[in-house]
Amino acid sequence: MNKLSLWLLFVIVVTSHAVAEPAPFKNRLADHPSPYLAMHGKDPVHWQVWGKEAVQLAKKLNRPLFISSGYFSCHWCHVMQRESYRDPMVAKILNTYFVPVKVDRELNPALDSHLIEFVQLTRGRAGWPLNVFLTPEGYPILGMTYLQKDRFLSVLNQMKDRWGKDPEELRQIAKEALTEWQAMRQPGEIPAVPKTPMAPRFVAQASRMMDELSGGFGEQNKFPMTPQLKALSGVRGRIEGQAQVDEFLRLTLDNMANLGMHDLVGGGFFRYTVDPGWHTPHYEKMLYDNTRLVSLYLQAAADFNNKHYRDTAFETLDFMLREMWREHYFISSFSAVDERGREGAYYLWTGQALEKLLTDDELELVNQAWFDKGVSKSEWGKLPRWQLTLAELSKRTRQPVPVLEKRLDVIREKLLKARAGRSLPADTKGLAAWNGLALSALADAVEAGGAKRYRHVGDQLANYLATKLWDGKRLVRALDAGRVLADGTLQDYAMVAKGLQDWGRVSGNARYSQLASHLVQIAWKRFYRKGRWLETDVPLIPMLDGKLALDDNPLPSATALITGMTLTMDGLQKDKKLGEAVKAHLEQVRARLSGSIFWYASYVEWLDRD
Repeated sequence: MNKLSLWLLFVIVVTSHAVAEPAPFKNRLADHPSPYLAMHGKDPVHWQVWGKEAVQLAKKLNRPLFISSGYFSCHWCHVMQRESYRDPMVAKILNTYFVPVKVDRELNPALDSHLIEFVQLTRGRAGWPLNVFLTPEGYPILGMTYLQKDRFLSVLNQMKDRWGKDPEELRQIAKEALTEWQAMRQPGEIPAVPKTPMAPRFVAQASRMMDELSGGFGEQNKFPMTPQLKALSGVRGRIEGQAQVDEFLRLTLDNMANLGMHDLVGGGFFRYTVDPGWHTPHYEKMLYDNTRLVSLYLQAAADFNNKHYRDTAFETLDFMLREMWREHYFISSFSAVDERGREGAYYLWTGQALEKLLTDDELELVNQAWFDKGVSKSEWGKLPRWQLTLAELSKRTRQPVPVLEKRLDVIREKLLKARAGRSLPADTKGLAAWNGLALSALADAVEAGGAKRYRHVGDQLANYLATKLWDGKRLVRALDAGRVLADGTLQDYAMVAKGLQDWGRVSGNARYSQLASHLVQIAWKRFYRKGRWLETDVPLIPMLDGKLALDDNPLPSATALITGMTLTMDGLQKDKKLGEAVKAHLEQVRARLSGSIFWYASYVEWLDRD
C-alpha cells in the first residue's frame, strides 16, 4: 500500500528554494460558538473555520490544507495547543506555508471519520488531536496524532520543503492513493453465508473479548462499550450459556457503577478508565455515554430485578438534568481538566479538605466506605469509590443499612455543595444526535416509572428537536442563537428519529412518531447510495464511496438504528421499496460482517429478525 504510506516520503529532508507569500488571512476562531474552536481563538496560528472558504483559499494560494481535528474535553488536544499551537515558530510555518484549519470533530463527524480512517490505514492507529495534511483539492497526504513540538516542527519543515519542491508530484500521489483506497473498499462478490442465527456467533465473539475477572471487554483501558452490552442483554434469553453471560453482565455493571468510572458524589459516568480494573477514570464526562448507560442500567434493572441498577440509571439522569440541561437541550461534555489545567482535580478530595467539611464521625464513616488507605496517585487527592458493600459496611460499623444510606446521603450533599464552588469547563453545544439519544433515555426512564420526574423535560427536548433543529425540510446538527453551526449528518437523522420514535410511544403524541418516520425516509434517500451509506451527502473534499454499514463505537450504529426503525414503524413496513432495500442491506451485512459482528452488535437483533 505504497501510495497510502506517504509519510515515508518525509523522512528525508528536502531543501526548498520556494519563497512563500505573507499570509493574507488571520485567526477566525475568536468567540466561535464551539468552545473547542473558541479556545484556539487566541493562538498565533491563523486558524480557519472548516468550510468552502477554507478550501477555496487553499486552492487560490496553492497551499496544502492542514486540518487539526479534536474536541473540547480531549486532554491531548489541550496539551498540543499549549506546546505547539501557541508557539510562534510553529505558527509562523503554518501561517506562511499552509492553510491551517481547526475542526471540532463533534460538529463535523463525517470529515473526522474520513480522516481517522486515513490515519488508521497509514499509521496503524489514530486518535485526537488528529492532524492531517491534504492537497488544496482535499486529497490526504500525511496524517498523525499528538506529536511533541520538536517532532512536529520537523514534520512541518519536511512537508513545506517537499511541497515547495514538487507539488504536482504530491498531488498525483495523493490522488492515486485515494483511488487505491476506494478500490480496497469495493465489495466484490457476496460470499455465500448460511442464514443461521447471529446471536450465538455474536456471543462467541464477545466471549473472546470478555474480561472475566473485572468485567468489560479487553485487558487495557476500559470503555463501557454500551452497544455490545445492550446486545448481550438482548440475546441472553435465547442462547446457550445464559448463566455465564448473566454473570458477566452483572460483574460489568456492578464494577462500572461501584468503582472509578462512576462519579459517586455527583452521579454520571466518566468516559473510560485508564486501567483494566475500572479504578482510575479519564475524567471527561460525555453526554452520549451517560444517555446510553441510563438505558442499559434500566434494561438490566428489569432483566435482573435489581433496584441498584434502577437507582443508578435515575441518578445518572438526575446528574444530566442538574448539570447538563440548558433550558431546551443537553450540552455535550465536561472537560477532564479544570480551569487551572489540573486533570481530575474537580472530582478529587484531599484529607485536609474532607476534615474541613465533615464531622469526625462522618470522616470516619466516609473513609471506611469510599476512600482507600493507600497513597493518593494524584497530587489533587483521591476519588471517592466504594471500598465495601453496604452489607459489609453495616457489619463493620454495626449500623443498619438504611441508617448508613441516610448518613452517606448527608455526606454526599456536603461534598456536592463544596464541589459546586469549583470550576469545570463545559462544551455547551447542543448536538442533535446526542440529544436524540438523551430523548430515548428519558423515554426509557418514563416507562420505568419515572414519569413524574422526567416527562416535562422529555416534552421540552422533543419539541426542541422537532421545531428548532428540524425546519420542515432539513435537520441541523447544532444551532447558536438561531445560526446553523453544522448541517445534519446520517448520525443526526438516525438518532433524532430514534429519540422521537421512543418519545412518541411513551407520550402518545403522534406527531413525533410521524416525524420520526419522515426522518428515516429522508435518511434512506440522502445517505444510501448503491448499497453504501454516506455519513454526509455534502462533502467539501473528495471522499470515499460510503460504507456498507457503520459500526458500533461509543455511539450506536446509525445504520443499524435506521434499519431497525424501518422494520418496526407501521408506515414504513408497508413501503415495498424500503422493504427491498432493508432486505438487501441485511443480506450484505450478514455476508460481509458476520466475522466481525461484535463490532456491529446493534445489527444482531435485526439479522435474527429478518
